[in-house]
Amino acid sequence: PYQKARAARSAQRLRFGALAMEVLPIFSEASTSDVWNYDHQDVRPKRSIRKLWSVVQDQMSTYQLQQMTGDGLVLAMVRTRDQTLETNQREELAQEVLQLVLVFLLHIASLFLQFGLTYHLYITTVDGLAAPFDEGVGAYMQVIQQAVEQDPPHALSKDNDVQKDALDLCVKQHAMGYVHLMVLSLWAARMVAEISELLNRLTILSLIADPTNEPLARAFLQEREDGRMLIAYMGRRMKVAVITLCILPKLGCTIFLMWTGGKLFMLTYTMGSLIIPLLTLTYILQIPSILFTGFSSFKFKEKLDMTQYEYNVALCYSSQHCQMWGLTVIKTLATFFYVFMIYGVVFRDVTSYRNLCSRYLAIFPQEAVASAATWGSPAQSERGLAPKRLNCNLPCDRC
Repeated sequence: PYQKARAARSAQRLRFGALAMEVLPIFSEASTSDVWNYDHQDVRPKRSIRKLWSVVQDQMSTYQLQQMTGDGLVLAMVRTRDQTLETNQREELAQEVLQLVLVFLLHIASLFLQFGLTYHLYITTVDGLAAPFDEGVGAYMQVIQQAVEQDPPHALSKDNDVQKDALDLCVKQHAMGYVHLMVLSLWAARMVAEISELLNRLTILSLIADPTNEPLARAFLQEREDGRMLIAYMGRRMKVAVITLCILPKLGCTIFLMWTGGKLFMLTYTMGSLIIPLLTLTYILQIPSILFTGFSSFKFKEKLDMTQYEYNVALCYSSQHCQMWGLTVIKTLATFFYVFMIYGVVFRDVTSYRNLCSRYLAIFPQEAVASAATWGSPAQSERGLAPKRLNCNLPCDRC
C-alpha cells in the first residue's frame, strides 16, 4: 500500500512515454531523401516534436544527502515519523527515537563548536587587530599627507608623538600589498559556495511534494527498485522543523564566520597571520562533517549515503540557462560584491591608510628600517603600536 502513490506518479510518466513511442516509428520509416526534401513548411512539425519531448522528460529530480549532522538529523526525523505509523513495531520505533536523539546531540554540538570557536576568535584576535583603527586614523593620514605633498617631501619627526605613532603603524601595515585582496577573494569564494549550498537546500525543501496532495502517500521515505531511498514527501510541519533546526542555525553561523574571516584577513599585517587563519576557519566550516563521520554508526552513515531528496523541477531548476551559466554568474558577482564591501567600503579607511603609507615609504624607504629597529614608547606599547624587540644576546654597542 505504501507504493501506490509512487505507482500513480509513474503511470502519469508512462502515458507520455506511450505517446512518444507512437511518434518514433514515423521517423524510423522516413527515408533519408524524404528528410532532405522537406520544404520550409515541412520543418514546422519538428518543433512540435521537440516540444513533445520536453513534456515527456522527467520533471522530478534528486539531490544526495551529505555526510553531516544537519542531513543526518533530517533523515532521523523522517525515519522516526514514518516509524510512528507502524503501530505494531515498538522496538523499531524505540531504535529510531534513540538514533534521532544521538544525531540531534551531535548537531547541537557542531553548532555550539562552530559559533563558540568563531566568537572566541573574534573577541581575542580580531578585536585586537582593530584596536589601532577604532579611534580613527584621520590624524595619522593628515600628518602623512602633509609630509608627502610638501615640495620637497619631508620625513616624519620621531619627536612628535602623533607623527611617530603614524610612522610605526605605517611600518606594520604597508608591506602586504595586494595580498589582502587575494586572500579575501579566496575566502569570499569559499563562503559564497557555502551559503549557496544552504540556500539550495532551502529551495529543494520547498519543492518536495506535500503529502496532503497525495492521499495514498503515508510514508515520507520511499524505496526505489535499486534499493536507494527517496524523501519523496514532506509535510509542512516537518519542513518548518528542518528549516528551524538545521538550515537557519547553520546559515547564522556561516554568516558570522564569513564576517569574522573577512575582518581578520583585512586587518592582519603578516603573511603567517593570513595563511594559517585561512586554514583554521576552513576547518571550522567542516565541524559538522567531522562530528558526524566520527561519532555516527556505520549503519546510519550507510543509510544516509543511500538517501536522496526527490523534488519537483521548478523555479531556477527548470531554466536551462540558469543551470548552465546563470548560477555561476550569480556566485561570481556575489564574490566580487563581498570583496568590494570589505576592501572598499567597510574598511575603506584601512585601505586608504595602507596606500598612503606605501606612498610615504616609497619616498623614504630608510624610515621603515629605522622605525623597526627602535624601541617603542610605553604609550605605543599599550595601543599595540610598538615594534617587536630584537632578540640579540650581543653587547649593546653591537646589538
